[in-house]
Amino acid sequence: MSVSVETVSIPLPNIAVQRPSRVGSELWRVTLSRFMFGRGKTLKAAKAELARQIAVATETVNVEPAFARDDDGSLIVAIDRPWGVEEYRITDDGFKNVGTYDRDTRTPAEWLAATHHYTPVPPRR
Repeated sequence: MSVSVETVSIPLPNIAVQRPSRVGSELWRVTLSRFMFGRGKTLKAAKAELARQIAVATETVNVEPAFARDDDGSLIVAIDRPWGVEEYRITDDGFKNVGTYDRDTRTPAEWLAATHHYTPVPPRR
């Protein structure tokens, strides 16, 4: 079987388009959902950014979260999101987002393992 890589046009319903209110002062914004949108200096650039966000989202949808213990005993969870890795600290008092980091090539587990004061919690199989 031969595989080729192509750019295709797929119609998406209910895309909200927001024009800049002043020329040159703001960005175009195209929105698919609350967390899925693209911004750009032109409408074409905003659409391209939305397409990139959708592609990244499909890559992260099946990535397992990772867990670790901090030196202070709190549980840390890292979740791969289209916009980056979100890290949460969980204690008896509740949970808190302690950071969102730009995407790179590391998985959430590799991300936590690289933090010197975290001890990774291995998955049970």
